[in-house]
Parts: sequence; structure tokens; C-alpha cells
Amino acid sequence: MSEDFNVDDLKKKLKKNHTTKKDKKHTHTDDVPSFKTELEVIEALVQEGVITLQQDEVTKSDEDTLDPSLIEDYRDEEKDTPSLEYESLEDEKETLKETLKERFKSVKKPQLSLPNLNYKKLILLIGIGLVLITIATYLISSLSDIKEVEIVGNENITDKEILDRSGIDKGQKMYLLQSNKSEDKVKVLPIIQSIDIEREWPNKVIINVKEHNVVGFIESNRNYYPVLENKRVLRGFHMEPVDAPIIHFFEGKEFDALVDSLNDVNPEMLRMISEIYYRPYDESYTRIQVLMNNGQEIIADYTTFGEKINYFNGMRESIGDNEGIIDLEVSNAFIPYNTEEARRVKRDMSSIPRHVPYIEDINESLDVIKKSLEKIETSTD
Repeated sequence: MSEDFNVDDLKKKLKKNHTTKKDKKHTHTDDVPSFKTELEVIEALVQEGVITLQQDEVTKSDEDTLDPSLIEDYRDEEKDTPSLEYESLEDEKETLKETLKERFKSVKKPQLSLPNLNYKKLILLIGIGLVLITIATYLISSLSDIKEVEIVGNENITDKEILDRSGIDKGQKMYLLQSNKSEDKVKVLPIIQSIDIEREWPNKVIINVKEHNVVGFIESNRNYYPVLENKRVLRGFHMEPVDAPIIHFFEGKEFDALVDSLNDVNPEMLRMISEIYYRPYDESYTRIQVLMNNGQEIIADYTTFGEKINYFNGMRESIGDNEGIIDLEVSNAFIPYNTEEARRVKRDMSSIPRHVPYIEDINESLDVIKKSLEKIETSTD
């Protein structure tokens, strides 16, 4: 031969060449021939054009010179299978088909390897995404508009005035509401003691208002202005005098002391008082005259009035239908109108009282200053 033969190499070449041709002819895998001797292998290789032989190079004697240990069936993974004799080519094909089917069944199909996912984290991320989408939809759409404004706690000031002051309107965005600024605007009203604006999601605003208590009213040009528990008079804020008395002739520290006493009167009793007059006289600068809604007349001291007036109901029951003056100033006694003492008390309270001396001194000093200024203006002209 022109080259040394290695049966393994020859088998590989033959198999490669046979496979290539089989692909071209689209033949089935079950047409692979079987070989029993080395000579048959060599002849097949020569036919396939894998090797070439010189003339007379292959002889019968070559069969005897080959190493029998090198003779193998070229088919992979079948070299340990004993050579079988088949009655026909069809039987051999069927046997090969069955063998290949069994081998295909034994071959494990490749499994698709999935990444090692943390499903808890994945579910958490999906949940967060859905929440963010929901929030974004709420903020952009009309669902976040203010649709209701509720005002709680106001008795003397109207809802409209509170809304106008706060600047809160329906249709505004809930998340754009600046509650602190709105609260500051409403606090400007003297009657407001405190205010708290709350959001009630999704689209409601609640304004909680606490007003100063109204303990009385001041009359001016037939208009009535409320007197607050903090001694402020809401001039320019006209109200009907209900649930509190009308106060007459009080100024300065007398006014402040009376308001302190009225703060001690329980609300039910305060509603029973019609009017309070300041009635100072030579023996006392703290006397007041109190007129009740039922027609009862009382004299008292404004510094102790708040404490003693709460006993009025008990005294009224003991008086019955008798008419007179209840004295809460000193003796806590009842003075019938037909007595001399009652007439004296009425006489002292019949005229507009003189103000206490310090107020008169202040007025006199102001008059002196006014006259001096007028003289200065006259001289400069």
C-alpha cells in the first residue's frame, strides 16, 4: 500500500465521508452498511474515494497479514456488539432503527436553565410599581381635587367668612393645599382662638375652629359689638345680642374686671342676664346694676359678681313672686321695692354715673394738653 493503514483512522474517514454523502442525498441513518472483515472496510474506503491503492496491492494474502485485533465495526458505541447475521437487508435496517430509537430514548433532552430568581423580591417590586402607578394616576386626575370643605366649631362667624379668609376653594388639588398659610389667614380674625385644617383623603378638607367665648355686647349707634373673653371688643363686627348681656358705661380697668367676672359665670346663667350697668357712687366705685330677662333687678360688686350670681336661682325660689332688689353687693339679701332702702338704691342708680376719679383726672389732663396745643397753633399762625 502507499500508506500505512490504521483501522480507527480509516473508520473515521469512512464515516465522515459516508455522512457527507448521506446529507447530500438526504438518506436515512438506518442505511449504514455493516462490515465483517478488514478487507471489506478497505474496499468500501476505496469505493468512497477515501484511499487509493496501487494495482495488485490488495490481495487475498493481505487478509492474512492484517492484525485480527484491529478489525472492528466502524460504528461508534457498537464495537462490543457481536456481529449478527441478518436474513435480509430489510431485517438489518429494522434492527438498526429499533436500536437508534432505544438510544434516543435514553438520551436526556437538554433542559432550559432559568436564572435563579428571588420571587419575594419580584413580587415586592411589582407591588411597589402598582402603588406608584396608582398614586401617579390619583395626583394627575380629578380624583385629587378638593370636593368638600367642612367647617366645625364656629358659632358667631359664618362659614363663608372663614372660607374667604382661608383661600380654600373646591377644585384645588389636595396635595397643593398649604394648611399652615390658610390657618394664619383665619387667625387674623380676633374672634378665632385656634384653628386646625386637616386633609381627609381622598378629597375632603375639615376646618376645625375654636372661637373665643362672647361674654357680652357693647352698644354704639344702635349697633351691637361682641365682647370676647379675652377683653377684646370686635368693633365693626355687628352681631345680635343673644346669650350674653349688653354692657353699659364700662371703660378701662373696670371693663377688664367685669369681663373677668363674666368668665366665671356659667353659660346657662349668662344667657339669663339682659343688661349690666356700671353704677359707681360715693361709697363704692365697684357697684353694678344687673337686669335679668325675667325682670329681676340685682345690685352687686363687679369684682365678686361672677362668683355670687351663680346662686341666683336658689335665691329666686325663696323670693317667690315678691318684687324688689336682690343685694349681692354686701349682704346677699332681698330688698322689697316698698322699703326706704330700695328707694335709696334706686335713687343712686337713676342718673348716669360719674366715672371713677382716675378717669376724670385723665380727661382733665387731656383737656389741658388740648388747650395748650391750640395755643401753640394760634401763635405760629
